[in-house]
Amino acid sequence: MRISRRTALTGALLTGAVTALPAPGARAVQAEPVDGSTLPRFGAACLTAAVVAMAVHDGHAYVLTRGIVPPRLVDIDLATRRVSRTIDVPAGEGGWGITVAAGKIYVGLYPVAEVYCFDPATGTLTRVGTLAGAGGFVWDLTTSPDGQVFAVSYPNGAVWQIDPATNALTRLGAPVPGAQYGRYVGAAGDFVYAGIYTPSQLVGYDRSAGTFGDLTPAELRGQNFGPFAATADRIYVGASGALVSMALDGSDVRVVPLPAGETGVDALTVTADGTAYLTTRRSGTVWTCGPADTTLTAVATPAPADEHRRLHLLDATTLLGSTGSGVLWWLDLSTGGSELVDLVDAGFTPAPDKPQSIELGDPHLYVGGHWVVTEHAIGTGATRRIRVPGEPKTLTWVKDELYSAIYPSTEVVRINPRTKEVHSFGIIGHDQIRPWQAAYDDTSKLLAIASAPRTGRLTGALTLLDTRTGELDIHYGVLPDQSVLSVSIVDGIAYLGGDMVGGGGITPTRSAAAIGAFDLRRRELLWSVDPLPGERSIQSVAVKDGVLYGVLKRTSGGWFTYDLTTRAVVRGTNKLSGYGEILVDRTGVYCETNFGGNLYQLGPGLTEAKLLVNKLGDGWYTVPQLSPVRGGPRHHVWGLADRDLVQLPLP
Repeated sequence: MRISRRTALTGALLTGAVTALPAPGARAVQAEPVDGSTLPRFGAACLTAAVVAMAVHDGHAYVLTRGIVPPRLVDIDLATRRVSRTIDVPAGEGGWGITVAAGKIYVGLYPVAEVYCFDPATGTLTRVGTLAGAGGFVWDLTTSPDGQVFAVSYPNGAVWQIDPATNALTRLGAPVPGAQYGRYVGAAGDFVYAGIYTPSQLVGYDRSAGTFGDLTPAELRGQNFGPFAATADRIYVGASGALVSMALDGSDVRVVPLPAGETGVDALTVTADGTAYLTTRRSGTVWTCGPADTTLTAVATPAPADEHRRLHLLDATTLLGSTGSGVLWWLDLSTGGSELVDLVDAGFTPAPDKPQSIELGDPHLYVGGHWVVTEHAIGTGATRRIRVPGEPKTLTWVKDELYSAIYPSTEVVRINPRTKEVHSFGIIGHDQIRPWQAAYDDTSKLLAIASAPRTGRLTGALTLLDTRTGELDIHYGVLPDQSVLSVSIVDGIAYLGGDMVGGGGITPTRSAAAIGAFDLRRRELLWSVDPLPGERSIQSVAVKDGVLYGVLKRTSGGWFTYDLTTRAVVRGTNKLSGYGEILVDRTGVYCETNFGGNLYQLGPGLTEAKLLVNKLGDGWYTVPQLSPVRGGPRHHVWGLADRDLVQLPLP
């Protein structure tokens, strides 16, 4: 399926100072293998003030960071617009869930599914308990009218109750058999509500009867549900394509569709008379919907294209919002005027982020983080933080500008480092949510982007951006019933790596992941093959001298080669520590892998991967990536040791 579209959007930017990089040719001592923990470090690859949750209590906003270890609960005085204190939470790396109960702030964390309770009066932090095993999430928290706290968790899809008087935990159950995501939770009257994902269902829990019921409106089956807000007699919930309200028992359902182009409700609050205020992706617009309205009315867009975490009515005319990029805004509902404050400007000290992407420009190095691309001016000591509308999963340097594909909107953008303009070419869409890798072909001037679908879907896409015209050409299902995780271009052919698991949360239809060859001139798939029966995911592919190299994801460190002439497959005879993106240069084929952090040489002519550097740690948010170091007498690539930039020696 091919669809072309073209749009434009200008984004805002944020600048600041961080660390410096060395001039070209900085040297590191080579040994085999090199102990990566001893390599010279050139400062944090990127810094973050990104947040994932907000609650308001007694004139203060409390936000919880993401990507920072340990995560921080940040207290902002709403009167002064300044950070008044920061509390380290001794678990996980962030938290989506937050609520206020009995004068205390409850936070739910990931990737350890623990709940903590902070008392603003005494400054004490107390561990409440664990809701799931390793790798789990506490996705959301809420407080019922009678003061009880309710939570939902992953991967057990469960609903929980916490009594603030004792902090006792009660597991109410997993309402949808087989579902992993308890994603959103709400409470009103004597009911608790949950948005459960994969399969998706809106459920209600009758606290008096102790039973769950399916409240999913028939016309909205298959959509995701959440967040929630409530009045005394109605529950409101955002869906993938609508704002829904109903009586507390699930009757009297009213559905108001979202405006065209909006892909879901990010944040929601409601007044006592039933007037709802909500923000939507992908625009970030604030909308209002009265009790009898059948459409949404735009109010303002204080933080364009940002991902909103929470809305809170401070008074009859003032709406407070928080965004994922680390911004608070105040909106005057009567005039539409707004004030925006970045947490860094408010006194929060940003911390090292887990990078999403890395790319050497000319002459600077760029690292993608949460809603920010950090520019490192090599040899000058200067850095800048450039705001972008999401997580830049890919970075590609083309003719003095950066191109990126953004999560979760799948927006494709061009970043001009000189003018600080962010230009949008539109979104990939088609149920895609996660761009994985991009590659540029200088002959056709096409940027090829591999992507995976949202949870509950299998089919990915290969998207081609014509950098001359700005046109997006989307090849949905180029590898049938699987994601496209990797793309690498040689001589006008884009080589692809697939993932039969898709977005997860759905039973695969294929028995193995595929590789394929796509002709950029003819814009068609030439061939595809399942190189390794039973292997579910191919994280990265690259070609050198007629041989395709592949790194496997859902096995313990598998890799292989595929001869493009003979079609012969050879498995690597030794394991890698994990997986990452392959880099090919004039000297060989290399890959830095996660789960400990190791740099390997895979070729040419090797059946056993050669360990070049070890002990690099697990600093990447996505998967490890490499970018060349330009100039100098030695052969190096930029990579990470933990969350710091390092130059990794190659043969």
